[in-house]
Amino acid sequence: MNLVCRIGRLLSRRRRALGLLVAISAGFGAGAKWMLNSNPFPLEKLRALPQSAVLYDHAGRVLSRSLSIDEQWRIPISSQDMSPWLAQATVAVEDERFESHPGVDLLAVGRASLQNVFAGRVVSGASTLDMQLCRMLDPRPRTLWVKLSESARAWQADHSLSKDEVLRAYLNLAPYGGNLQGVEAASIRYFGKPAAELTLPESALLAGIPQSPSRLRPDRFPKAAKKRRDKVLLRMLAEGMIEYGTALDAMAEPIRLEPSGLSGSSARHFVIDALGLRPSGGRTFLNLSLQHEVERLAKEQVDGLPFGTDAAVVVIDIETGGLVAMVGGTDFRDPSGGQVNAAKAWRSPGSTLKTFVYATAATERRLDENTILLDQAESFAGWIPANFEGTFSGEVTAGDALRSSLNLPAIQVCREVGAAKSAGIAEACGVRFRWDPVGQGGLAFVLGTVETNLIDLTNAYATLGRKGVRRTLRYFIDDPIREASVLDVRVCTWLDGELSSRRLPSLAFRNLSEESIPWFMRKTGTSSGRRDALAIGHNGRFAVGVWVGRLSGMGDQAYVGSRSAEPLLARIFDLAHIRRMDAPRDPLPWVVEKRIPLPRKDRLSIERPESGSVFRRVGVGFEIRPKANRTGELFWFLDGRALDSEESRRTMVGSGHHELLCLTATGEFALSRFRVH
Repeated sequence: MNLVCRIGRLLSRRRRALGLLVAISAGFGAGAKWMLNSNPFPLEKLRALPQSAVLYDHAGRVLSRSLSIDEQWRIPISSQDMSPWLAQATVAVEDERFESHPGVDLLAVGRASLQNVFAGRVVSGASTLDMQLCRMLDPRPRTLWVKLSESARAWQADHSLSKDEVLRAYLNLAPYGGNLQGVEAASIRYFGKPAAELTLPESALLAGIPQSPSRLRPDRFPKAAKKRRDKVLLRMLAEGMIEYGTALDAMAEPIRLEPSGLSGSSARHFVIDALGLRPSGGRTFLNLSLQHEVERLAKEQVDGLPFGTDAAVVVIDIETGGLVAMVGGTDFRDPSGGQVNAAKAWRSPGSTLKTFVYATAATERRLDENTILLDQAESFAGWIPANFEGTFSGEVTAGDALRSSLNLPAIQVCREVGAAKSAGIAEACGVRFRWDPVGQGGLAFVLGTVETNLIDLTNAYATLGRKGVRRTLRYFIDDPIREASVLDVRVCTWLDGELSSRRLPSLAFRNLSEESIPWFMRKTGTSSGRRDALAIGHNGRFAVGVWVGRLSGMGDQAYVGSRSAEPLLARIFDLAHIRRMDAPRDPLPWVVEKRIPLPRKDRLSIERPESGSVFRRVGVGFEIRPKANRTGELFWFLDGRALDSEESRRTMVGSGHHELLCLTATGEFALSRFRVH
């Protein structure tokens, strides 16, 4: 009976123990489940980490890098872009059982616990790479609870990501001193090369830094960094990753740093412009090799000109509309305005706008290359323009007048087709003006009395090279293409022939035969006071624009488009990457339907108010006093209303656009369009 009772009590105790064990297991399981549910791995945070913007040229070469929005150098790269030594060295020193544990290394936890108990203090940790990744994603004070939380997240990381993904994420986020996060930024900063090119000693050096980035920075504490590197190499030897001799050779290597900037130093004006358009960076059209050649040529050109001279160059690929080179100035580091991008500065275009005036007339079939124009002195309400050389040629063909950049024939053409229409054609091709070109300059618009910028002007000539198709300038490879047909193909081809380097030889090639001269068309310009010298053109493949002058606007006798800007333009068109030797076909002729008449000295014109003028209202209006270059019986009409004799002497007009018509008894008339605001 006693035996039966004892057996019963024993079975009862076992059932209670088993029940307690089950309860403990259930509680542990529930706790573990709660811990996992309460601490999910922050996968979205990993994917959304801010990165340094990286700008690439068309071939994928780095132009520039910039800090991320949290002021870190963080340049994520793939595992294939890392030296194989990096992964091995990191695993050896940080987590030797990385490939076998499920995010938490229980063996390491047990070992560390025993070591810490016997030592009476924390002498060893058990953090895996998974746990360290979780800590980097969510830094918190080191407490037991936080360690449990990191363990739960690490276990989930191992199930959410592959081992390669965990290691890659760690190497892209690990701290390497200062604001360097990730091996790519650290490799460039310390060794001046990408992480893919790191040697075994360099990889071991970087692998040791995350343990204590501030204490193990090789640029500040080389002895401590070398000691840590050698420990990493010994761990790699112990893990069988390298042989004994290899380890000794690597440990014998001194630390050789080749510090390099991360931001980049090429095409600085372009970089600022591109990142302003797209702060996240990306792949651009810029050709870094071509950029360096253009920078060299611009610097050589400036060195031969007066002190303080600067230059800007724009090169556009005509087919893609991509900006392949841009020099905003020859010395970005110059404290006296070196950061100013002269390619985008508002400057006078000089005679480069004449091309669009002649294009307007040709489009309307008002002239062709043989149309006779008159180059003679003429007064426009007291303004008597002259040619650059101060002489006149009399009767000239339209082609000769354009090539010689004669002012009076261009003004004559502009007056006949309309300054507003000519400016409209220029704008349709891509020119942007700072102000209303006609309201500001009137007929003087054709001589460049308005302001535009080199980059837009060059893009307008790219439109000519595209046979009349305007395309929005593109910086990035994936920028959308926006285009519109704005000019007649035959007109563009005619302009190419009239302004070609074969018909109008460049000073840069004066000693070469015609067959040796690269083909391109171009137009030069010189602003009033010789403050700006320009040369703009294309060769059917590239459009090139050159500006030479001083950023301050101070003029100089040397600043003449054909002498200081055109030789640089010609040398750029002669570069191997840009050069074109074959000339395009001759244009198909057209019939001139309403030929531009030769001006007569006694031709009726309105001297006051001059057409294109802009006046400021005084009080309720503005008083005009009509005056023609004739006396006798004249009939005046303002906005279609006949003026009586008193109003013909003086009359008030209100704000807005107005048209004044002067008519003779024989039917001859003159128009003046002006504005009051």
